[in-house]
Amino acid sequence: MSSDERSHMLNAPFQTGATLASLPADAQAWLASWQQDYLFYQIDANELLTFIAPSVKGILGYDPEEMLGRSYREFLDLDHPLHAQLQDLSDRLLGGGARAMRRCVARCRDGRLAFLALRERPLLDGDGQRIGTEVMAHDETGRVNAEFSLRQSERKYRRLVEGLRGGYVIYSHNVDGVITYVSPSVRDVLGMPADKVIGLNWRDLVGEENYGRAAADRVREQTQAGKLLHQLVVEIRHADGAPRLFEIQERPVFGFDGSHLAMEGIAKDVTEATRNAQELQALKEDLERRVARRTTELSRINAELRRSEARYRNVVETQEEFITRWRPDGTRTFANEAYCRYFDTPREKLLGRSFYELIHDDDRDEFRAAVEGLTPQAPSTTYVQRVYLPDGSIGYIQFTDRAFFDSAGNPIEYQSVGRDVTELRQADERLREHENLLTHVSRLATMGEMVAGIAHEIHQPLHAARTFAEAARRNLQQGTDQGVAAAQECCQEIEGAINRTAAIIRRLRDFTKSRPVHLEHLDATEVVAESIELTAFEARRARVRQRFEFESQLPWVAGDRVQLQQIFVNLMLNAYDAMAQQPVDSRTLVITAAASNNGVEIAFRDSGEGVSPGVRDRLFDAFFTTKKDGMGIGLALCKSIAAAHRAQLVYEPNDPAPGSTFRITLPHPHKGEP
Repeated sequence: MSSDERSHMLNAPFQTGATLASLPADAQAWLASWQQDYLFYQIDANELLTFIAPSVKGILGYDPEEMLGRSYREFLDLDHPLHAQLQDLSDRLLGGGARAMRRCVARCRDGRLAFLALRERPLLDGDGQRIGTEVMAHDETGRVNAEFSLRQSERKYRRLVEGLRGGYVIYSHNVDGVITYVSPSVRDVLGMPADKVIGLNWRDLVGEENYGRAAADRVREQTQAGKLLHQLVVEIRHADGAPRLFEIQERPVFGFDGSHLAMEGIAKDVTEATRNAQELQALKEDLERRVARRTTELSRINAELRRSEARYRNVVETQEEFITRWRPDGTRTFANEAYCRYFDTPREKLLGRSFYELIHDDDRDEFRAAVEGLTPQAPSTTYVQRVYLPDGSIGYIQFTDRAFFDSAGNPIEYQSVGRDVTELRQADERLREHENLLTHVSRLATMGEMVAGIAHEIHQPLHAARTFAEAARRNLQQGTDQGVAAAQECCQEIEGAINRTAAIIRRLRDFTKSRPVHLEHLDATEVVAESIELTAFEARRARVRQRFEFESQLPWVAGDRVQLQQIFVNLMLNAYDAMAQQPVDSRTLVITAAASNNGVEIAFRDSGEGVSPGVRDRLFDAFFTTKKDGMGIGLALCKSIAAAHRAQLVYEPNDPAPGSTFRITLPHPHKGEP
């Protein structure tokens, strides 16, 4: 088939009176195979499809048979929302023509949209009346989609360029350097509107004295030499005159004939980044210098530390004190030679093992309490601990422990420094035994001084008992009921006298008995009252008036009853002696008991001659006395007993004079005391 025949057949449907049905069979077959992008169809006056080419199967996915007899509007939408855009494409792409064309949207069987360009011609009958329309449709789906994508890309690019921020500017200039486009972001970056920049030569912005001008001048020459990407940094002055640095990437734009048409590029303001980089580089160099100095200093310190550690280890190993380090679970991490010698155990058998089994069973709870009480604010404690020695004996060690804490305040290690105080402890126990013996001897001596008074105190109730016994005998001899009743009364008096005698003897026996120290809760005023009873005869013999001023409901104190009585008796006897040369009517001893911040304060205020200033500092010294026949141990023992009770015994001259006051302050019991 010739080309003329093909052209005739393509245009035949648009010739007056011609129908596709009248074409030869071979022409219809040719049209079905050749026109893959074309779709021919006919509609009658009722807009029903009367013919449609087989190519509809490939374009819309329908079989021709299922479309015939149906309205073409079921498949073609001339009023689709995209119609205006399609018509605009038709005008732009086709540029008009002799025959008007329009576009429409077609619905494919699978739901996709197809875009068709339509060329229409009316079908007339023999009388020239319109009986339908014949249409040739060209499938432009691919082209339209590409155009839509291009438009969308252009819109995105325009939004990107117009919304450009962050110090970026997009531009283009011709080969002579005249700027033909610049993005609106130039106002934010250089302080100049885009319309004022367009038309300038880039050399107007990058002056000859500006940084990077020489590199910018070489771009055109490098482009002609074949370089396609140029990267450089140039200096451009802001509208306010301040210099700004820009990092530029440029590429050439060529025409279809290969000629160099323009340059387009993007510039980024790197002024702050460069300044920051320079500052960072300066800081880096300074840091490197500091690190070098610190490294040198650290090397020196490490060398000194190694020497110091060697000296420390030498000192630790040659120390006589026991030094060990241990973890919170008691595992030893270090032990010096003295520690190993004391426990007669090689170091390798001590390290990595707990020392708890060496602590005396009765001391373990106290040790744990002491260690658990350590804090970063109070990291050390000192205590005496009993330990089991390899030979089965018990040793006493005075340890000073120090805890080391992490940043959270948790203990991570402890160091203990100890010394053997076994002999010191034994000597202390012997000293206490001697002190107790001396105290006992002193009490006996005191009783010796009061023996006449004691005899008198005992003689009085015994004499009364003998008198009442004689009276009872006489009353019984009368043999009368009245005599028996009187004898019974005498017996009651005898019983009372015997009880008083027994009480005196019991107090004397308790006072003079040799016994270990026994701490208990005591009512201080009760102990004072018992001491007053012991010295009652001496007070009467010295013709001293005694006045008592005791506060009620005083707190308990902890002490040994007999030893406190010894202090009080000694102070009262001294007061009687001090007032012996005073007129009888002025001999007064005032005994007070009152609560204080620390416990109970008991004071003995006499009206004697007082103590001369020259001997006050030696008043409590052992074997110092102002009495002719004194031994000088009374007040010294009182001071020692008071110290053992954690009490304070002080002397004060009366103000106004004369006389002296001795005050003893007994503390409250500590936690855990009886």
